[in-house]
Amino acid sequence: MIELNTHIMLKIFRILLLSVIIATPAWSTNPVDKICPQHVLKGAPISKNIKKNDQYLCRANYAVHYRYDTRTAEWVAEHVTLESVTGKSKRRDDFRADPEIPAQHRAELNDYVGAGYDRGHLAPAGNNTQNDAVMSESFLLTNMIPQVPNHNRGIWKQLETLVRDWVLAGMDIYVVSGTIYDKGHKTIGPNQVGVPTHIWKVIVDRKAGKAIAFMFPHTALPVQDLPKYAVSVETVEKMTGINFMPKLTGAQQRMEKAAPNLSLWPKLQ
Repeated sequence: MIELNTHIMLKIFRILLLSVIIATPAWSTNPVDKICPQHVLKGAPISKNIKKNDQYLCRANYAVHYRYDTRTAEWVAEHVTLESVTGKSKRRDDFRADPEIPAQHRAELNDYVGAGYDRGHLAPAGNNTQNDAVMSESFLLTNMIPQVPNHNRGIWKQLETLVRDWVLAGMDIYVVSGTIYDKGHKTIGPNQVGVPTHIWKVIVDRKAGKAIAFMFPHTALPVQDLPKYAVSVETVEKMTGINFMPKLTGAQQRMEKAAPNLSLWPKLQ
């Protein structure tokens, strides 16, 4: 019955957001706040650099701001819960194009063939384990970026694993993961899917009122160097033009400005 209800909810989300194609004024609101606010903390992220005809998508476990120009997500937001990381569903490499994106704007599987990049998750499969339908959604190409294999399977995977460890330890974690595209960035495949120049994560523990972020150059990096890439949330906001928690009060904004305190995040030092 639980899986049936999840399936019905997914259909409702898709119907409501099918072809939600909007140009939103800077620092305005977006459909995520109305349709799937459970994925975000203190309001859905808002970008100053939003493009005309970008698209928002709601999934069972995550929300996406999808860019038509790069054919990848600018950001993916998720509330990583104990249920989402301890389910019985196992990884199945169900990679596929997202049918909710108009054909002329979507990435396809053949874009990755022979390109030398992994199909790298923004919301990882390991955060989508409640059932097979939820797991399958994590393999839609709207949740993927062309990712350097060493980066995807190394330092990025290590950070994903730490997030799950923190959830298992009792933290109430919200994550936003995303991309930066510098001028002249590479593309792959016949649809010219953008290869990010930087990849980042913003992580907030609601229970403790603390935050940390990571900004990575998109290249092969030693796993042991993970702490070196820890930055404040404010640093990522300045680099991306995204307001990650637009409904924060003035006092709460201190956690965005604070330099990362590695001692507050177990196994990071």
